[in-house]
Amino acid sequence: MDGVTTRIDTAHPAGERPGHSAVPADGLVHPVALAAVGLLVLNDHLLKGLWPGFVTGKLSDVAGLAFFPLVLLGLWEVALWLARRWHGPRRRALAVAIVVTGIAFALVKTTPAGATAFGWGISFGQWVPAALVGLVTGRTAQMGPPAAVARDVTDLVALPALLVAAWVGARRR
Repeated sequence: MDGVTTRIDTAHPAGERPGHSAVPADGLVHPVALAAVGLLVLNDHLLKGLWPGFVTGKLSDVAGLAFFPLVLLGLWEVALWLARRWHGPRRRALAVAIVVTGIAFALVKTTPAGATAFGWGISFGQWVPAALVGLVTGRTAQMGPPAAVARDVTDLVALPALLVAAWVGARRR
């Protein structure tokens, strides 16, 4: 090769650059993921009240489906990291998070049991911070009844938003 030396860098897997290594759950702070959370909050707390209807009814589903697989993936990665078994982003873990989210969403939107389970999950999610504040303030926090969850098969139109999570997750590699 005319005196030219080619060096293969085996320290950095394909697609990674030195100084740009992925860390557990870093998909949660990707600008697209943060925009999805912002859209979810904006839609649920402002837009639905101003313009109730089909579009605002679906926006939260789209935003949630774009973001939630990254939450599952992040929880998995942090658990692996705590167990000292995390070795970087894995496509299989991303795929599992996306499939689990899609199946759970479909069950919540189409079955009474799924909607009820999700309602209890929301109630529990609201109770946890209140209970933590109660530990500090000495007040007791009671978990409320399950949140009302509307079953609506037309919400399944939002499932392609899972591709956003796939894109964000794949860009981490």
